[in-house]
Amino acid sequence: MADTGTISLFSYFKRKRNSSSTSSNSTSSSSPDPKKQKDNLEETFTDIKEAEEFEENMAEANIVEIISKEVEKKLEGIFDSLKEKIREEVKNVVENVMKRFDGLEKIVDKIEKENMELKRRLVELEQYGRRANVRIFGVKEETGEDCKTLVSHMLKNKLSLNINEKDIDAAHRLPQRAKDKPKPIIVRFFKRDDQEKVMRARKRLKQTGVSIAEDLCRDLLQLYNRVRNDSSRVLESWVWRGQIFIKDHRNEIHKVHYGQALDEMNLPVMRYQP
Repeated sequence: MADTGTISLFSYFKRKRNSSSTSSNSTSSSSPDPKKQKDNLEETFTDIKEAEEFEENMAEANIVEIISKEVEKKLEGIFDSLKEKIREEVKNVVENVMKRFDGLEKIVDKIEKENMELKRRLVELEQYGRRANVRIFGVKEETGEDCKTLVSHMLKNKLSLNINEKDIDAAHRLPQRAKDKPKPIIVRFFKRDDQEKVMRARKRLKQTGVSIAEDLCRDLLQLYNRVRNDSSRVLESWVWRGQIFIKDHRNEIHKVHYGQALDEMNLPVMRYQP
């Protein structure tokens, strides 16, 4: 900053000395002119003033440039520090969120397991209330029929069971979408023993067009339909006392619980070749 001003003034005075020397050499042979000397002096003062103003302007410009650079450095340092702090804060927030998320996942998993267990117990409880029930399919409908009488006659004539109307708590038809088939009959016995007698004797109904099944609740019925339709893993399937059983292709018997997937049972899969 000072060097620039010094160089400028030095150049100026060197130029002036050369000019004065030339002027004095040219006028040494003649007598000095006072007016001309005055003009030269005024010109010298003007040049000096301009040189000083130039030096001041250069100094101010250098100061502004230096200050600007220092401010930029300071700002860069502040920005870098802020970025680092923000990065650390974001990292900490993300880590805390992930920890809370992991904790919430565990809570959700626990709740889902508890809900599944509660659902399983409710399904078992509902099925327990149906333990004395059966559903009869294929019995022709009659005008003005009494389902109790119709069932007791069918059990006596086709299954040779001595079960009378007084042994039946309730019997009625169920709605059915298929109009070309008779509506199924749901029957509740007073005694569980009578229900088991019917279930043991139902094999005598083969090739009669009539069939008898346990009265499964909706959830277990859906599970049973999925199981018996999985022919790649299930060789046979049946229901006994409200519980679902299957036989796999190794002739091993398994009990299937509500909420249990066949994938979890490590069953052999039979691949059929086209």
